[in-house]
Amino acid sequence: MATATASAATSYFFGTRMLNCNPGSGRFLARFGFGRKKSPPAPKKAARKPVSDRPVWFPGVEPPEWLDGTMVGDRGFDPFGLGKPAEYLQFDLDSLDQNLAKNLAGDVIGTRLESSTLNPTPLQPYTEVFGLQRFRECELIHGRWAMLGTLGAVAVEALTGVSWQDAGKGPLKVGPGIPGAAFCSSCLILNPPILAVGVDGQNDEGNENNDSDDD
Repeated sequence: MATATASAATSYFFGTRMLNCNPGSGRFLARFGFGRKKSPPAPKKAARKPVSDRPVWFPGVEPPEWLDGTMVGDRGFDPFGLGKPAEYLQFDLDSLDQNLAKNLAGDVIGTRLESSTLNPTPLQPYTEVFGLQRFRECELIHGRWAMLGTLGAVAVEALTGVSWQDAGKGPLKVGPGIPGAAFCSSCLILNPPILAVGVDGQNDEGNENNDSDDD
């Protein structure tokens, strides 16, 4: 029995008999699993982002934080960041004294802030800051001018029979064929101010309604 144990505990190395000092190391390694390949870790599940019910201009697009959907028609479309809140600094006038060796530039005298209230004035119903309120007012005025232009193009083509893309050629032609051609220049001078009063009046009425709703 002892011989078998001794023979099991010995080994040969290049013909030299060597005694294995740790006969139980194999069992130790096998028991604790040293030297084995570890199984690959289970893949982690990607956390799903909460899907918002807010309508956006393109499916799956995350709207910017400054477009929170509170304004009418807000679909989160601002790829260039034009509506991003910015700080506007107001500078003092530069020194323009020709007797000085060096004219100093004007220092910062204040910061312009965006006002949430709109002044019902026909010329400037917004502040100097290019914020969301000013962009909103500009888009309203632009949309009303576009509607007036569409109505004018359709009405002129229906009354005169001249297509809207050829209506501008009337003052350049000499001779009959376009009724009222002699008054085209006066129409061009008088019509824009009259239409502008209507557009700005509608804009002022909308601002007054918004102010009354806020009150």
